[in-house]
Amino acid sequence: MPVEVIFGALSLMALAGAVIAVAAVNLFRAALGLMLSLVGIAGLFLLQQAQFLAIVQVLVYVGGISVLIVFAIMLTERGGPALRVTVNPRLTFWAVLVGGGLAAVLALLLWNSSLKDSPRADVAARDLGISLLNRYLIPFEAVSLLLLVALIGALLIAREEPPLPSPSPPRGERGG
Repeated sequence: MPVEVIFGALSLMALAGAVIAVAAVNLFRAALGLMLSLVGIAGLFLLQQAQFLAIVQVLVYVGGISVLIVFAIMLTERGGPALRVTVNPRLTFWAVLVGGGLAAVLALLLWNSSLKDSPRADVAARDLGISLLNRYLIPFEAVSLLLLVALIGALLIAREEPPLPSPSPPRGERGG
């Protein structure tokens, strides 16, 4: 199978997931669209022979962040009335115009670039792992603490507080 066909399929998968993530009314379906988009991007990393980035993409983003988002949705979603979304047609026109212009400029830049002559980085996965656990250990741990705080915050938001007891008059005094 030609590389162009695989690239097109993975790009279509990533774009379809992004469109689902943005356009879905249901928050859970939007999270699933985000997962689809992230898996497509991991496939694009594999296509570029960046196996380490593809594995990190699947483990950290699809396996970690997306599951955290799904847990947050499941823990905080209430059974209240659905919110109505109204769309302003004038803003839609400008959004399509600006987005289309940006896509056209990016397509033109990609069309005129010469990616075949770009230098290739030769970094071994072992060197990258050693660097992550030596030089970048503090930012690596800071991200893990940030994710832990986000999960605890979602649990605190989702927790239902018991109703406060009604105030009773002090002993020995009777209301008249």
